[in-house]
Amino acid sequence: MPTEKNSPKASLEKERAQQQDKAAKAEQDDYLEEALEETFPASDPIAPGEVKNHAK
Repeated sequence: MPTEKNSPKASLEKERAQQQDKAAKAEQDDYLEEALEETFPASDPIAPGEVKNHAK
């Protein structure tokens, strides 16, 4: 009999949480990359627009 920590449901929830964390990090990386691409010339500071808070 699986314990609550080892149950398939707990495993699925853990996997989903990890995927959400990866997606949030990837979104932030994409956002920063776009801000860097939009900056010209390179000596100007980046202009990221609206800052999203992905920190937990």
